[in-house]
Formats: sequence, C-alpha cells, structure tokens
Amino acid sequence: MSSIQERLASLRKEMASEKIDAYLVFGTDPHMSEYVAERWRDRAWISGFTGSAGTVVCTKDKAGLWTDSRYYLQGTEELEGSGITLFRQGEADVPGICEWLGQELPKGGLVAAYGWTISAELFRTLRKQLAVYGVELQASEDLLDRIWEGRPGLPEEDVYQYDVRYAGQSRQEKIKRVQQQLWSIKADYQLLASLSDIAWLFNLRGNDIQYNPLFLSYAVVGKEEVYLAVDRQKLSGELTSLLEEEGIKLVPYKQIEQLLKGTLRAESRVVYDAGTVNYAVVCQVAELAEPVEKEDITTQLKAVKNPTEIEGVKHALVKDGVAMVQFLYWLHHSWQRGSLNEVSVGNALPQYRSRQAGFMGESFHPIVGFRDHGAVIHYSADEASAYELDGDGLLLVDSGAHYLDGTTDITRTVALGETAAQQREDYTNVLKAHINLATARFPQGIRGIQLDSIAKHSLWERGLGYSHGTGHGVGCFLNVHEGPQSISTKMIDAALEPGMLCSNEPGLYRAGAYGIRIENLVLTVEQFETPFGRFYGFETITLCPLEPKLIEPSLLTAEQREWVNQYHQNVFRELSPHLSTEERHWLEEQTAPL
Repeated sequence: MSSIQERLASLRKEMASEKIDAYLVFGTDPHMSEYVAERWRDRAWISGFTGSAGTVVCTKDKAGLWTDSRYYLQGTEELEGSGITLFRQGEADVPGICEWLGQELPKGGLVAAYGWTISAELFRTLRKQLAVYGVELQASEDLLDRIWEGRPGLPEEDVYQYDVRYAGQSRQEKIKRVQQQLWSIKADYQLLASLSDIAWLFNLRGNDIQYNPLFLSYAVVGKEEVYLAVDRQKLSGELTSLLEEEGIKLVPYKQIEQLLKGTLRAESRVVYDAGTVNYAVVCQVAELAEPVEKEDITTQLKAVKNPTEIEGVKHALVKDGVAMVQFLYWLHHSWQRGSLNEVSVGNALPQYRSRQAGFMGESFHPIVGFRDHGAVIHYSADEASAYELDGDGLLLVDSGAHYLDGTTDITRTVALGETAAQQREDYTNVLKAHINLATARFPQGIRGIQLDSIAKHSLWERGLGYSHGTGHGVGCFLNVHEGPQSISTKMIDAALEPGMLCSNEPGLYRAGAYGIRIENLVLTVEQFETPFGRFYGFETITLCPLEPKLIEPSLLTAEQREWVNQYHQNVFRELSPHLSTEERHWLEEQTAPL
C-alpha cells in the first residue's frame, strides 16, 4: 500500500497535468451524507485522517487538513509523519481554507474540487471567498480516481421495504403530501439527493452505508409522475413489481443526468436543497430548467414524527433502556477483574442490544473514553490506544442503536471506583444544565439557538462550558443526526415543533483528566396555551439511570432533585419488568431517591 506522501505526490502530478494549483478533498459522497460508503472515503485515503469532518487541501508543495475541536487530538496523532499540517478550525490566528489559499497561491491561481462531492451551496461560498484573493475555483474531474488503485466500487446491498406499521404512513400518502406542496408553491418537481429523505419518502431502507439504513439513490417527484434512481439489482422482483404498480418509475442510479435531461423542460420549476445536492447535478438542473432553491419539502415532513413513529421510538427506547441497564450491570460487576478496556466495553454494547426484538445494528460507532480519553469529544478507541479499566476514574459511553421501530442515542458517564469532589461537582453541574433544557417551556416559533443558552446558563455562571451542540434531531430508523432542528449556537432557522425528536446532551471536558456528558432523547410536545400564545416543552423519553455516585444533591435545587427522583421512578417502573432479579435489585439501588 502506498504511503500518504506517495499518494500526495501522485495527486500533485495529476494537478500539474490539469494546471491546477490546489485541490480540495472533502470526504463526502454525491449526497452530502454524514457517513459515506467506502468508495467515497477520499479524505481518509489521501490523508490518513479518519475523523468524520474535515477538509484536505493540497497545493504544489504543501498540504493541510482543517477540522474542528472534536478532532484536534485525533488529527494530531493520525497526521504525524504524513506531510500534512493540521489546522485547528475555530482557534485564534488559525487561517481559514480560503484565507490560507489566498496567501499561498498567486493571483489568478486555480483551485479545483470534484463537482460530484461538493454541495452547490459550499461550492458557491468557497468560490466567492476565493475571488477576494483573485483565485478561481472550478469543478474538475475526480483526480483521486486516477491514482487510487483498488478503489472500492459502488455498494450493492439489497434495498428492502419498511413496513407501514412502523412508518405510520404509506409512501403513496407521503408522495401525495409532497405533490400537494409542489402545487401550493407553483413548482413542478422536487429533486431529492438526501438519502435519508429518499428512504423516508419511499418507505425503503438499505445497507449501503455503515450505521445508516440507507441506499444510494436520487428521486424526482413531479406533480403527476415519480422517479426513483436506484439500481434494480438491489431490489427483489416482488419489490420492483410493487413500486412499478404504484406508478413509481425506476431508472439506474448512474443515469440521474439522463433522467433530468429526459424529464425537465425550460419552463419546469425544480425545487432542491443546494446544501444536499452536489454542484454537478445543480449545474445540470440550471441548464435545463428553472431552479427553486429551498429546503427539501420532505425535510420538515420527516422531522415531525407521526403518532405511529412516536409510539415506535418510545417502544425502542424501552428496549434500549433494558439493554443499557444490562450492560451497566455487567460493567459495574466486571471492570474490577482487570480484563476490560475501552474497545471491549464498546464491543459489549451491541451484544446486549442484539437481544432485543427488531435490533438492526448500531446507529454510530460507540464512543468509549476512560479518564482523559473521555475529554476527547469524538474519541475513537482502537487496540493500540485503548486504556485498560485499571482503577478509579470516569468512563464516558456514548452509543446508539437502530431498531425497526426507532433510532436511539444515549450518553452516560459512569464512575468506576471512588469519586473526587471535583468530579461530583462537575457532573452535577452538567446534570443541572441537562435538567434546565429538559424542563424548559418556550413559545411557538422558538429556534434551537434560543434554547441553547437555557441549557448552558448554569455552566456559564460558573465559568464552565462545552464546544459541541446541545442537541440534534434524530430520525426514526434513519440517521441518528437529522435536521432541520438543532439546539446549538448555529444560526439554523428551524422552529421546534411538536413531534420533533432531539437529543439533550450538555457536557464538560477537563483536558488530561476526564469528560462528562449526559444525553437523553426528548420529544417536543405542546404544554399549554395562554393569551400570549402556544407554549411547548420537552418530554424526556430515554430510559436509563443516571450515575448516583456522581450526583451531589446539595448543589441541586428542590425542583431539580424532584426531577431526578421522578425520572428515576419512571426508569424503574418501565424497565424493571424486563430484567432479571439481580438486575432489578441493582436498578432499584441506582434509582433510589436522592
């Protein structure tokens, strides 16, 4: 296998042949997916960096990787000896990509990126920013494809039907809702590239991408006709016939360009999200029809769960809670034997979840960090770096699962052995932040950025904080990270509405010592209506005990103590019937009143 330096040298030869001064590698697929199939792990292949976010920039004699605070430590370790410089996005005096390129390249310099793996929105933003320095951005061919020997092909996993008893609505009903909105905004087509939106709309699932029950596809929904671009060999004969009987026209995945050319007319108004459709496809739409750039119609429809989905995810969280309690019981009774490390703990999680009906796999790679590894927000353990659980310390475990009836995401911080006063104080302050958001009441129309400070207030007033988001949307047997809603500092114009599922996950990280995070899933629900409007709140639906050894009751208000006690009562009531006698006794101790 070639080294990173050799791969960069090969890329530079291709750049020289195309008279390109700098080449950008994003590690994304043509659908702007968070996780990608092996074929599109470009960033990891060219740099050796395996984090889920980052951009590689290669010039004639330099290379850099820009990533955020979640991956500073990982980036430092994985880029060592590669010849690639780590740029820590967000730190003072660290130039952005365009600023750095503006300094490195001469006026008239040419920057290129593969047009199929950059969103139209990002392409335009970078092009505008580079123009300030007199540098041009253009879409190019896939230069990595020329030098990547043995590059994986397109995944060929089967696509399967997602039963309406879990989805709550048939695909015909969902398609009709999209078509009704097309009529209302006087548009002719909705172009979909987001794999989760397509899977949701057509009540189909697949296995093309690890941790995501998705399949490679595009979709074009017209007011009268519907097209699904997916390779037929992935569909059973029965499913193919069913889709065609319902009027859905199937075309091969790679023929999206031909589909657009054969369908669109100059007068056609085509809705698409420039953040999820790649630049190459958007350019073609612009040549053929009238673009209408806005959020995909399906995004909001998918985000607001229907009653069946809500009932399903609650059922999934009972199963996941049982699995988590069994896992925690095992962990508490096993770690002192000296045979566990971060990897073996992570490997145990799916073993307990797989006992539950409808388990379909993990929703992301588990984050298991002991002591100072817990302070690395997206730490990923391997056998070379994994700590042994060899004494007192805090263990952060962030994990999740897919079940047929819902997707889960949960973080618990576990105290192994004795705890220190600082650890208890920190954990309790994070718990206060968690309760702040869990009990928040807010008027209709509030955005997540307005709620973020409610969670963080109790930390801020003590000079504490955390750099990641407080909450993200979660799909129903779909992506564990789902928009449009977000509870964070990001300026996302998406109001929280009843039926939206979010995480509630404040944290606190002391570098070189430990990390603390408490994460539950919460459902937005209507609380009451007054002359001042409708008011919403959150229903906490995750079921798993908190760590009583780390709670300092004296730091909680009476209302906060009552919240913890009520939450633990609910956990015990819902989970205890599904546990063994020993597990039930242990859970009773863990959920005893403060």
